[in-house]
Amino acid sequence: MTKPPNVGGFLLRLKENEVVVDNLYNVLLLMMIFMVIWLIGRGIRFTWRKEFSFKREIRTAAIPFGLMFIYLATLFPFPFYNPYEFVGPGVERQYNVIPFKSMFESLDHFYYMVPLRNIGGNILLFMPFGFALLYRFPAFTFWRALIIGFLVSLIIELSQLKIGFRSFDVDDLILNTFGTLIGMILYKGATKNDEKGNFPAHES
Repeated sequence: MTKPPNVGGFLLRLKENEVVVDNLYNVLLLMMIFMVIWLIGRGIRFTWRKEFSFKREIRTAAIPFGLMFIYLATLFPFPFYNPYEFVGPGVERQYNVIPFKSMFESLDHFYYMVPLRNIGGNILLFMPFGFALLYRFPAFTFWRALIIGFLVSLIIELSQLKIGFRSFDVDDLILNTFGTLIGMILYKGATKNDEKGNFPAHES
């Protein structure tokens, strides 16, 4: 006997693909606008000061572009089963203030993409920022950079209280901060193993 097709699962994947395409378009569009504005600003600076350093430009852009990436990924998430899909008027949003609760719930979920997105995604989201922090400010201590990563995550989580389809989750703070830490470790590893001076001392 032929097994009937899973129409519900197909429609869910189709809807997710549509959301992914729409969000990717929005992210790329806003990123291009931000890049154009950034290049205009740096061009004005170059015209005014008559000096240019490629490495300094990369260092200067690291933090702003890292924050922009986090902002866009938060505002336009790629769903893979979006837990905020049914949040709206008349629907009570859920907040989690119990550490590790959401992580364990994600690991127990029937859909494997849920822990991959909620746990892995939150870690990956802040890894570039952790790397960029020490790349831009090599003199920062681990604790100082880690606190900055935590505060950035906290601001994002608090701001989500004003967004109708997002919710506050303390586990996001933990995972984002851990992602910042991994990014910093990767930077330290890159500078330690670098033999060509690609990560020189900070240029003002």
